Amino acid sequence: MNQAIQFIDRVEYKAQDKLLVFYAQVSGMMVECVIDTDKYDFADQSGAINYFETHRFDYEELAEQLIEDEQYNSAGQIVLTEVF
Repeated sequence: MNQAIQFIDRVEYKAQDKLLVFYAQVSGMMVECVIDTDKYDFADQSGAINYFETHRFDYEELAEQLIEDEQYNSAGQIVLTEVF
């Protein structure tokens, strides 16, 4: 694990955009990690959060690799396209 990358215990579900967003602190800067959940039909926010919690470590591992590879989008976010 890269010590310069820390994932904080915060996740948000943006229902209107069907996005799950969790956060990494990278060398002191906050980075949004975004998961497009368009393929899922979550009944509510708690369903989306439960899905994320089930796969948290998988997503954090993917995000860590993308951060290390500097694969930021134009908004400075890390976008995860792989779903579990």
